[in-house]
Amino acid sequence: MASRNNSGSEPTSVLGNVVAFIAVAVVTGVVAAGLLVPPAAAAGLAANASIGWFKSLPADMETGPLSRASTVVAKDGSEIAKFFAQNRDPVPLDEISPNMQKALLSIEDRDFYEHGEVDPWGIVRAIGNNLLRPSNRQGASTITQQYVNNLIIDQQVRNGEQASTIGADKGVVDKIKEMKLALSMEQEKSKDEILEGYLNIVLFGGSNYGVEAASQYFWGIHASQLSVAQSATLAGMVQSPNTYNPQVNPELSTQRRNLVLDTMVQTGSITRAEADKAANEPMNLDIHTTSSGCSAAKTAPYFCDYVENEVMQSDAYGTTPEERLATLQRGGLTITTTLDPTAQKAADTQVNQTQPKDNNPDSVSTSLISLEPGSGHIASMAQNTNYSAAEGDSNTTYNFNVDTSMGGAGGFQVGSTFKPFTLAQWINSGKGVKASIDARRLSYPADYKWKASCLPNGYKIEPGTDGNGLTFQNATEGYQKVMDVDYGIYNSINSALYAMAADLDLCEIGDLTKALGIHDGKTGDPVDTTVLSSLLGGSADISPMTMARAFSAFANDGVMCEPRAVTKVVDAQGKSYDVGNDSCKQVIKKEVAQGVNYVLEQVLVRGSGYQRSIGLPGASAAKTGTTDNSTQTWMVGYTEGLSTASWVGNYQSGSRSLNGLNIGGRSGGSGTEWVDGATYAGGQWQNYMKEIAPRYSTDAFSSPPASVLSTSK
Repeated sequence: MASRNNSGSEPTSVLGNVVAFIAVAVVTGVVAAGLLVPPAAAAGLAANASIGWFKSLPADMETGPLSRASTVVAKDGSEIAKFFAQNRDPVPLDEISPNMQKALLSIEDRDFYEHGEVDPWGIVRAIGNNLLRPSNRQGASTITQQYVNNLIIDQQVRNGEQASTIGADKGVVDKIKEMKLALSMEQEKSKDEILEGYLNIVLFGGSNYGVEAASQYFWGIHASQLSVAQSATLAGMVQSPNTYNPQVNPELSTQRRNLVLDTMVQTGSITRAEADKAANEPMNLDIHTTSSGCSAAKTAPYFCDYVENEVMQSDAYGTTPEERLATLQRGGLTITTTLDPTAQKAADTQVNQTQPKDNNPDSVSTSLISLEPGSGHIASMAQNTNYSAAEGDSNTTYNFNVDTSMGGAGGFQVGSTFKPFTLAQWINSGKGVKASIDARRLSYPADYKWKASCLPNGYKIEPGTDGNGLTFQNATEGYQKVMDVDYGIYNSINSALYAMAADLDLCEIGDLTKALGIHDGKTGDPVDTTVLSSLLGGSADISPMTMARAFSAFANDGVMCEPRAVTKVVDAQGKSYDVGNDSCKQVIKKEVAQGVNYVLEQVLVRGSGYQRSIGLPGASAAKTGTTDNSTQTWMVGYTEGLSTASWVGNYQSGSRSLNGLNIGGRSGGSGTEWVDGATYAGGQWQNYMKEIAPRYSTDAFSSPPASVLSTSK
């Protein structure tokens, strides 16, 4: 039975091959006519159906830009990361080794510089081989046709389309289209231009496209440096990039390389002695992996992630997520950012010095972000984790410094770093920072009417969890007394804060925090300041970036600039993308900012952060923050040129206290030490600002008017 079936199938196969031969022969004749018949004669043959049909096919193609990697760079031009679907670095032909050019032409198209756009004899030769040896099929495409083929695939992929059969399993019609486009190609480009284009587009295994990327990947050298043996290896891969990949199949790759060397001898490109010498050379691979995206960032991976999120959310790069991703991975963008490499290095050092990510037994989290008040430019962004989605205690892709909407953790409770906002409203309402307040109270009765003009009754009742009203504690005893407002703030006294709030409108405090952009980093909602716990930073999670931005308005005389990571985007053809301009707005009065500066300067002199001075009296200010039970700790501070938020706390450990944990090799709760905002968050802020703040403006803050310094209530 098997024998009968086999004998019956052979005539069918032969018949099919004969039909294919006739069809392709006709096609070859048509193409030859298109190639050889002068235009005037061709016009006279227009009545011929075959010629008419052939001429109706597309006559040209838009080569367009190749898919190229996009590069994210710091403000000094140093590379941060690359994004690509195809790793490609196009180079001109004179920067490609002559060895490589000869090897490719010898094995793929030895008569490239002699024949026309299509090689009729090559087609006939391939047909004859395929009829006689169907198991060892040959192609007949010239380099020009292969270049056209690759361009079509590249364009379709860039456009988000499925690669058509013209780029893959070609039929007769597809082959004719390819030939016709090749005609157009050679009318518009020289042979050298076509060879250069082909060498820059063809796949050499994995995600390495083009000879420069392949040279760098396999040997860490430029394409101009390729030896005879290396060139033969790469040229041999073109037929089947993965099969002949020397990293994957070294034996097959060696066999194929040697075949190329023999072909080079036949074409006169090299001598037999040169071929034998090259054939005896070991591969000597020196793999240089090039990974795409922020996981392979050379620095600042979380800043890179923030930039990626900006691109993926901007219509400037496409109307859909798929289009934006294609632009990022294939558009050859150079994305110039605001990152200061020196500041970033210092930030990385400090967050890992506070708690090393590779030796973090209690999973204590740290982060630091810094931006320029006068522009909003982000100078640094760091945290003590590895940017990775893989399992591991120190691995995460969540950015501790930003909101959930930008790939972040969404923020944390900010503790007493929220107090300056109540101070700002105190000044904004016409009250002086030298006014005396009664800070002896640690509770307010359940029926106490807190003024809140935005609520239906115009006031807020705070019954407390037990119905006994608002109760709280000061972090340190001895501060239940009458004191001046500035004294209460720079010493971070809770009883002073609520005494101030009792004289203010809670809704107006909320208006001011909204103006400063304060919002919950997980939900995006404004902080409800009619919830009294919010005044101590306990009702919402706020990101470090949001806090650094708000405090920057104090440093900048009340003008707040939106955080900015990208200043320029240009593609490989010189097209610029709209990235907007610095966006700054006066959000609080100048005298309000001056008054806050006056008070917060004292934090670093005689207040809760006195041990964290950076040696710039009158030109630096800050506020510490500690939540209940030392769960989250902060220090947010600034100079005229730099606003920095420093955080040490718990990312995933709920209400766990930092006291008693191993932090930087020390036990935070041992002896008399208590972890608060000035301890570790303050330490990394201080060390960072001492090093980096002098690189930016450190001019003294302007003095507030007398009315701000008054005792008026």
